[in-house]
Amino acid sequence: MGSYIPDEVVEDIRQRTDIVEVVSQYLTLERRGKNLLALCPFHQEKTPSFNVNPEKQIFHCFGCGVGGNVFKFLMMVEGVSFPDAVRTLGAKAGVAIPERYSPADTTQKSKKERAWEIYGLSRDYYRLLLSKEVGQRAMQYLAKRNLTKTSQETFQLGYAPAGWDALTKYLLSKGVSRDELVKLGLAQSKENGCYDRFRDRVIFPIWDSQGRVVGFGGRTMGDDPPKYLNSPEGEYFNKGKLLYALHISRRGIREQGFAVLLEGYIDVVSVYQRGVTNAVASLGTAFTREQGRLLMSYTHNVVIAYDGDAAGVKAAIRAAEILQELGCKATIATIPDGMDPDDFIQAQGLEGWSNMIAKALPLVQIKLLQAVKQYGIGNSASKQRILQEVLPNLAAVASSIELEEAVQHTATVLQVNWETVLDEIKSYRINNRKKSQFRDISSKDSHNIASNSINQHSKRPADARATAEANLIRLALEDKSWLNRINQELGREFFQDPDYQLIYRTILDLEADGVSATIYTRLGEKQQRIYSELLVQDIPGQNLEQVFADLVKAIKKTGNKARLANLLEQLATAERAGDAEKVFMLRREINLSISKSEGPERGVAT
Repeated sequence: MGSYIPDEVVEDIRQRTDIVEVVSQYLTLERRGKNLLALCPFHQEKTPSFNVNPEKQIFHCFGCGVGGNVFKFLMMVEGVSFPDAVRTLGAKAGVAIPERYSPADTTQKSKKERAWEIYGLSRDYYRLLLSKEVGQRAMQYLAKRNLTKTSQETFQLGYAPAGWDALTKYLLSKGVSRDELVKLGLAQSKENGCYDRFRDRVIFPIWDSQGRVVGFGGRTMGDDPPKYLNSPEGEYFNKGKLLYALHISRRGIREQGFAVLLEGYIDVVSVYQRGVTNAVASLGTAFTREQGRLLMSYTHNVVIAYDGDAAGVKAAIRAAEILQELGCKATIATIPDGMDPDDFIQAQGLEGWSNMIAKALPLVQIKLLQAVKQYGIGNSASKQRILQEVLPNLAAVASSIELEEAVQHTATVLQVNWETVLDEIKSYRINNRKKSQFRDISSKDSHNIASNSINQHSKRPADARATAEANLIRLALEDKSWLNRINQELGREFFQDPDYQLIYRTILDLEADGVSATIYTRLGEKQQRIYSELLVQDIPGQNLEQVFADLVKAIKKTGNKARLANLLEQLATAERAGDAEKVFMLRREINLSISKSEGPERGVAT
């Protein structure tokens, strides 16, 4: 048995928590009938398609398909695990949370907590040394970089002394083993012992999104290589999955509606102390899709402000492309060549910084500028090469308004008709038939599709059987009494749609009402989305008794037709084989099946 919070406690917290109150802390909700609507925080859109149903305590976005209960929302918007979401809401609801662990889970949990404890001890040691005589050179370096004492405290800066084993000796005295030091990347093995990984460097603690120290970055106080040294990759530290200072800046990101992505630790500290509270850094490595997804838990608008040199521009373009592929609106700020964000804000101040951010250019415009520099626009061949550079990005632009602006700008730069650019985009999309996962789907289109049938997750045509199944599973979620009646009439295994069957069987097995948190946690990701989509939609029809009778009749009728088709196939086989006895028996069964399928008024076929 895995580590878990008891189901009854999870359900108690769900019942005590109002999803509207929680979502309202992050989004502006507007009433639309039974539901509340907002712009989705999980994908870029212009028309609200994010629905919250207060009655069912569920959310669902008809644009990107995400949905779930209040725990799922908190997990996605804060980037936390399910247990952490339950604990957070449980604390607010005043519910004590007992947890059950198997021996293996207890060991794993204690290992993580032990690692966080050791990282915390190391951070405190480095911070202490920064304030001592041994750390005076580091203090002078930070003063030279104009990093204030307040900033040093906020970002918990420290100093690793020049000796070989200062941290090692300190942690050994605190009961930390050499094996732990090496495994956590704080020391490196040598014969008969180990030595400190970080020596004579300014130390920047690196945190996870919850503010727990999981590693360190160390910077030399000169230009000796390597200028920056990070903790090695390991069980608790993965550069490609972390963003520097996210736990400090996430409030500023939400308040301002966008994030600023930088490259270096000092850049983040420097701009933060001058009033830029929405900046994070990618740990000095190439920006990854995992970092993009993490950032998009907080915003779908990112301004990239990397160094102004050629390498910085190239890296910014790549980061913007990753974000665009993930469905995020990414623009690139133009920092003068030879400057980094720290240089710029010290020279131009907050006002200059704000102006630069406001003038950040879309990815297409930046790529056009770079391509024009590389190829020129002297002839049709060079124009075609430039257009090929930006076509993938043009095709991926989410908003129709933004696409129109991008097309017109591209046409102006290339000195061609805008229809030419648009035709090229259409051809590119036809030749790349794989549907872009980042296209913005309007709420209107989504709701029109949904109104035709609740059965939206299936790619097959919505026939009478599929529509009946979709509406029956929605009815089953409405009230336990309907669930029991459906079971009595049709049994446990009548759904042809495997996702509906899984949801239906889960509700039956748990004997829970349709909005129980326990049901949700037992479903897979795909079924969770279907489940939330069903719950935010209305049952078609006012007279539920008649709706129920019609749906059961449709299921039985289509079931009989399927059986009839099978019998006819068997009959044809028997006739070809010359099996007279089997032909006689099958014809009798077919007559009975026709009678059931088409109604008694048709009589028995002869």
